[in-house]
Amino acid sequence: MTDAAADSHLSPDRRRSVAFFYVVNFLWWISLYLYVPILPLYIQTTTTSLGTVGTILSAYSLPQLLFRIPIGILSDRWGRRKPLVAAGIILTSLGALSLALAKTPGLLYLARFTTGVGAAFWVVFPIYFAAWFEHEESGRAIGLINFERSLALIVATPGGGFLAEKLGLVNPFWFAALFGIIGLPALLMTRETRTERTPVSWTGFRMVATQPMLVAVSIMAVLLQFATFASIFGFTPIYATGLGATSGDLGIITMINLAASALGSLWAVRVQAGIGDRATVIVNATLVGATMFATPFISSVHVLMVVQLAFGFGSGVLGTMLMALGIRGLPRSQQATAMGVFQAIYAIGMMTGPMVSGFVSRGSDLAPVFYLAGAVSVALAAMAFLPVFSRKVEI
Repeated sequence: MTDAAADSHLSPDRRRSVAFFYVVNFLWWISLYLYVPILPLYIQTTTTSLGTVGTILSAYSLPQLLFRIPIGILSDRWGRRKPLVAAGIILTSLGALSLALAKTPGLLYLARFTTGVGAAFWVVFPIYFAAWFEHEESGRAIGLINFERSLALIVATPGGGFLAEKLGLVNPFWFAALFGIIGLPALLMTRETRTERTPVSWTGFRMVATQPMLVAVSIMAVLLQFATFASIFGFTPIYATGLGATSGDLGIITMINLAASALGSLWAVRVQAGIGDRATVIVNATLVGATMFATPFISSVHVLMVVQLAFGFGSGVLGTMLMALGIRGLPRSQQATAMGVFQAIYAIGMMTGPMVSGFVSRGSDLAPVFYLAGAVSVALAAMAFLPVFSRKVEI
């Protein structure tokens, strides 16, 4: 899970911290996603209302929209990241444990909300990790941690279903809580790189939040998340089922997408260094959009699987590049605030993608969903012509 070329120049102490944090990050994402494939079924054991199921599922996104900016500001104000990383781990594990114990829809909502609060601390994870690298290598560091995140999701997605099938529907939640807590000793083995404290002020926050590049990439990330959550995490599985896909096929489709996204994250900086900011956005947003426009014409499950390679790679490159650009040029003491703004804004796309797509679908006709996602991707590509992307700048 490491990139030797990227880590070889680090001091032994920093290499050790990087290695242990790979463990922390990997286990944390497994803890967050191990039960996601079976969560709707688990919720249905307490209610027959699909509206209630949807409400409980939405509890995960809401705290990320509300708390990511305050967490980022707190991190910069405090000048410390490690305790906040630990808080994220504890809250996600507590949320998974609460889901296992909850027996009513109300308690399930609170438990899922708790996991969303824990997930909001993802704001701090990339900044904590990137601090072990040179400032100009922030993009590479974010690519590495996003690559590992995708690997964790590849493991967690089928793993939770397997555990539920073999050991019962509640067991993935117990294991998720356990995996998160196991990461805490590894976190203790990392050594924090302290940053200068940043006083909290409205003026200071506004200066960071209104940086032209941060504003641009945050809006672009909303569009990317919209397309992603409308398709692969939304209606692509339903479309695949209409083509005759089995449950196993659906798992393969998701895994192909995530694997390609992992490669895209790993290669993002190399692609950008080769062709520049603007061209990278245009090429990969066009790639994502093309797969969306093509999907309604696909009549084979296997062809749909192949298309996920293009979608996953393009979205992986874009996701990593936009995140890195959001903190480019900012001192480390302001990066968590910027990351909080970036992640809070893109959560809008996570929430609205499946919701809006549900309204534009025409019963069993899902073509409008994919056309909308394609149009959104084209809009993302068009934003590359903004003045902030006029230069080829290393990230």
